[in-house]
Amino acid sequence: MSLEPTPFAGKVYLLKEGKHRILEGHVWIYRTEIDHYDRHIKDGDVVEVISASGQSLGVGIWNSQSQISVRIYARERLPLNKEIIYSFLTKAFSYREKLFQAKDRNAYRLFWSESDGFPGLVIDKYADWYVVQLLTSGADLKRNEVIEVLKEITKSSNIILRNDAPVRLLEGLPLGKECLGKDIPALYSVCIEGIPILVDLLNGQKTGLYLDQAANYKLISQIAKGKRVLDCFSYQGLFSIFCAQQGAQSCVAVDQSRTAVDIGKENASRLGLKIEWVCENAFDWLRKKEREREKFDLVILDPPSFTKTKAQKDSAFRGYHEIHLRALRLLDSGGFLASFCCSHHITMEEWKELISRACWETSSRLRYLGCLPQSPDHPILFNIPETEYLKGVLAQKID
Repeated sequence: MSLEPTPFAGKVYLLKEGKHRILEGHVWIYRTEIDHYDRHIKDGDVVEVISASGQSLGVGIWNSQSQISVRIYARERLPLNKEIIYSFLTKAFSYREKLFQAKDRNAYRLFWSESDGFPGLVIDKYADWYVVQLLTSGADLKRNEVIEVLKEITKSSNIILRNDAPVRLLEGLPLGKECLGKDIPALYSVCIEGIPILVDLLNGQKTGLYLDQAANYKLISQIAKGKRVLDCFSYQGLFSIFCAQQGAQSCVAVDQSRTAVDIGKENASRLGLKIEWVCENAFDWLRKKEREREKFDLVILDPPSFTKTKAQKDSAFRGYHEIHLRALRLLDSGGFLASFCCSHHITMEEWKELISRACWETSSRLRYLGCLPQSPDHPILFNIPETEYLKGVLAQKID
């Protein structure tokens, strides 16, 4: 890869005041950190970032419509061309190939945005199909190069563009979906930890499945044998399916999406598993079961992100707090709680504090057993704390 000086669209100059995280390895530059910039640059342009002392700090993608005005992709003055995209993808794919050499899993994240060097690009593998998301203006402008490189590396044209994620709106980008390959069946079978699972790649949440939880499906199921399991915000009920597969006494999967519940039912039926499916708002259902004084031995809380911005944290905490109060009242003595938060705006310390408060208010004692992290195909970088967005806690009620 050439290291020769390369012309860019313009330069962005940082304020002298403040401690810029970019100097510690982070890759985001907020508009509040910028002193001035070349006015001719356009959204999606590659710009060079200059410190207040005149030092070049790297090159990144500019977007005036986002609070994150620049996303760094290289510390050297490298153009964002097909060559560097090829380098990003081959390194990321190589890492995943080493992770998933066994044949019991053929669905996982191949490329993940900042964690793999290209902000806004997400690629998920579902057997011989590849689902691509272009979530930033810079990634969107490089659509053709990304598709070309992906085809070259995988030797496949089975590509779906899932550009329907609401985060694109924050970048000033339109929403849409497109299938670039042959016609795909409405439900497509993949393998997660040895279990065949049907997925809707065109219309399912995220890119079809919550691949970041794959390792936790198997881990939680190992304590489910003989237990009464409650799986709240279950989506397609993969926690329930894995628990039932491991011999749970009973499983109840609760989700308000009729489509997700129907797919879950089909998966369970194919596997010969007995699961009670509830298509209902989880908050309402938990309130009802609390009044009925029902008890469970394993409660799984995997709610969606109630907070997309820092400004929403207070209201999000109220929602999270309520479901934990009700879950702890439904959890029998000796039972287990698996609690997850998927917002990068909430830290693990804050999540533990929230659970601790719910324990106090319900007069419960919980023994902390460990953390439940995101699957390793969603790599976490120390210099970018936001890459650790999924925070899970496993605990046991001891009275």
